[in-house]
Amino acid sequence: MPYTDAPGFRMYYEEHGSGFPLLLINGLGSDHLEWIHQIPAFDGRFRVVVFDNRGTGRSDVPPGPYTTAQMGDDAAALLRALGIPRAHVLGVSLGGMIAQEVALRHPDLVDGLVLGCTGPGGELSVRPSPEAMAVFSIAKGEDPEAELRRMLPFLYTDACIRERPEEIEGFVRRRLDRPTPPEGYLAQLSAAVSHDASSRLEKIRARTLVITGDADRLVNWENSLRLAERIPGATLVVLPGAPHRLFAETAVDFNREVLRFLNPAQEQTPEPGRS
Repeated sequence: MPYTDAPGFRMYYEEHGSGFPLLLINGLGSDHLEWIHQIPAFDGRFRVVVFDNRGTGRSDVPPGPYTTAQMGDDAAALLRALGIPRAHVLGVSLGGMIAQEVALRHPDLVDGLVLGCTGPGGELSVRPSPEAMAVFSIAKGEDPEAELRRMLPFLYTDACIRERPEEIEGFVRRRLDRPTPPEGYLAQLSAAVSHDASSRLEKIRARTLVITGDADRLVNWENSLRLAERIPGATLVVLPGAPHRLFAETAVDFNREVLRFLNPAQEQTPEPGRS
């Protein structure tokens, strides 16, 4: 299994497919396995790189709290360790906040930027409801399955929970099979809560897609509108009826919009560092 110590701790990563690099950054408490709906759609056109953020999955759990800037540096260190001079970067939720920091702190590395179901933080942010904050703040690992099931209504639509048990139970099983340690989860939660790129968004120079669903009960879709308004030239896509985990419940639509934006037909130039 591939690991790197480049970020200053032991980080797990995987690569799939070939072509222009595409880095996927997952959200709070998630590991690389959450990209099961994206890897098959993307790896025929891109060199897809997935990894486990600090604090989760097979990566180490350095002492927290974490920041999105720190986690953005982790992602940049991985790209450089793999000899990737430039990549598309796609992040969802907390991963979208981390992706903002990659684009701001390491602009030379980022070609296309995709920000999914995420927010700017700071004064621009529309905060989650008290009910959502309560559910996601009490995950202490005492009863992992119960905690996960309390989160479900904020991640999926009621219709999906009712009609697609294979999606829901698959999500729960993956999280239970390799649970995020409570200290890692809380350190990542701190990064999400403290994230603030609101005054710096105008400095993003990567071509940017902001994508969300108007049924997101965790990160209000107004956050995406505010991101798109302040990132120069950004494209905004709002998927009707899509929830927070739009990349899972509405994966076909999500993947189509991402591929349309990244336009892989134009990404056929030779890639340094990869034979």
